Amino acid sequence: MSSPGKLLVAAALGAAAVVAPLYSGSLPEDRGASGTWHALLKLATTASALHTTAHPDDEHGGVLATLSRRDGVRVALITLNRGESGDNAIGSQLFDGLGLIRTEELLVSNEYYGVDRQYFTTVIDYGFSKRLDEALEKWGRENVLRDVVRVIRTERPFVLVSRFQGNERDGHGNHQTAGLLTTEAFKAAGDPAMFPEQVSEGLRPWQPFKVYIGGSREEEPWNVRIDSGQYSPWLGDSYNNFARRGLSFQRSQTSGQFSRSAGPSYGYYTRAGSRVQAQPKEAGFFEGIDTSIPALFRTLGRPAPAGVDALLASIARSVTDATAAFKGSEPSAIVPMLAAGLAATREAITRSASEPEAVFVLRRKEQQFVEAINTALGIHFEAVAQSAGMPAPTGPGAAFAAPPVLDAVVPGQAFEICTTFANRAPVQIALDSVSIEAEQGWQVTGQDGKAGPLAAHAVAQHRFDVTLSPDTRLSSKPYFSRTGLQESRYTLDDPSQFG
Repeated sequence: MSSPGKLLVAAALGAAAVVAPLYSGSLPEDRGASGTWHALLKLATTASALHTTAHPDDEHGGVLATLSRRDGVRVALITLNRGESGDNAIGSQLFDGLGLIRTEELLVSNEYYGVDRQYFTTVIDYGFSKRLDEALEKWGRENVLRDVVRVIRTERPFVLVSRFQGNERDGHGNHQTAGLLTTEAFKAAGDPAMFPEQVSEGLRPWQPFKVYIGGSREEEPWNVRIDSGQYSPWLGDSYNNFARRGLSFQRSQTSGQFSRSAGPSYGYYTRAGSRVQAQPKEAGFFEGIDTSIPALFRTLGRPAPAGVDALLASIARSVTDATAAFKGSEPSAIVPMLAAGLAATREAITRSASEPEAVFVLRRKEQQFVEAINTALGIHFEAVAQSAGMPAPTGPGAAFAAPPVLDAVVPGQAFEICTTFANRAPVQIALDSVSIEAEQGWQVTGQDGKAGPLAAHAVAQHRFDVTLSPDTRLSSKPYFSRTGLQESRYTLDDPSQFG
C-alpha cells in the first residue's frame, strides 16, 4: 500500500529544535560513535558529487564509499535504468519484476557506499546492446538528456563523475549512452534555454564546477586517481571492501558472492570539462573548489548578505570544536556544540533568503546537523501499526509477547499507530511532541503520551488512532509503468515522484 505519511518526532535541545524522520535499515557503522564521526565529516564540507551509471551494479562503489565515508562528500547516484533485462540468479522474476528487485538491491548497496540520494530516469533496460546509436534510437537522445539535466538541476552537485566514457570501450550501448550524455548534461543543465519547462517548474539552471569520466588506465592520460583500498578504522576494513560487501547484496546479479582484496585499489578519472582552473594532475575531484563552509558565497560567486560571513564562520567553528571534543566513548558530549552550529545555520538561512543557491546548500547543512545530533544522542524511534484497540502486553511475560500483526489496510479501516521514543544518551533531553504527517484521507487523532523532559535511558510512548476515509487511494503499485515490453520508457503516474 502507499505510505501513510512520514512519521516525525520533534525534540528540543536548548534553543534548537530537532526533527527526526522515521527510517529503518541503517547500518551499525552509521550509528553510535562511528556514525557520529561520519556525520562530523559531512558537516565539515560543502562538497557534493553526482555519480552517473547505466544499470544497478555498474557503480564505482569503492569510490563512492571513499568520497562519502572518508572525505565527507555528499554523494548522489543516478542510474539510467533499473536493469530490467538482466539475468536473475535468485528467482524467476524477469523484466519489470526484476527491475523492482534490482532497485531494492541497489538501495541496500547504497547504504554501504554512503550514498545520500538515489535517482533513476524513465528509460528501461531493453536488453544487451553493442551500439550507442541503438540505445539513443530506442530511448530518444533528448529524453535521456532531459532526465539527466533534471537530476542535475535538482541535486545541484559541485562535481559530476561518470562511470563510463561514452565510447566503444564502455561496451554496452546503455553504458556508452550514460557516459556520453553525462558530459552533454554538464553543459546543458546550466543553459536556461535547454528544457525551459523545467525552469518554469522552478528548477533553476545549474552547471557543476567539473565533470570527470571513469574507465581510464594508469598508462593513459588521467587527472585524478582515487585509492579506495585505503583502510578505515571506523569501518574495520578498506572502503573498497566495505563497498564490495554492499555490492554482494545485489544478489540477483552476484548470487551474494563477496571477496576481499588487500592493498591499493586505484580508479583513474579524466577531466572532461571544468569551469574552474584545474591542474593536469589533481589530488582529488574537488581541487580548485573551496568547499569550506566560510567560503560558500565565494565559491558560488555571490556576495554574502550582511552578517552572514560571521555566521558561516560560527558554523565552521562549531564543527571544528565538536570534532576536537569528540570521544568515541561519549558521542553525546558534543551535542551542545552541534546545537550551536544548527542554530547558526538556521540564522544564516534566514539572512540569506535572497540567495537561493546558498540557501540550498545551507538547508542540506541544517539536515546534516539534525542527523548528527540524533546520531550522537543515540536516539531510537519506531512506529508500529496494529489493529485498533489492541492492549499493550503487561506482566512478567510482556517481553516475550508476539509482535502485533496487521494486514494491508483498506479504505474505511481504523487502526492504531504506536510510537516508542527512547533516549539512549547519558543526558536528559526535552521531548516536545510526537506527530504524524498524514496524507489526504488519513484522519489521525493522538492519545496522551509522555512528553517534556526525558531522562537518560528513558522511554516515551504514544498511541494514535487512524481512520481511512472510504475514498482514500491505496496502491502497492510503483509510480511508474508501461503497457508492454516493447516500450523502452516508463510513464510516470505521479510526475512529482520522478527520480
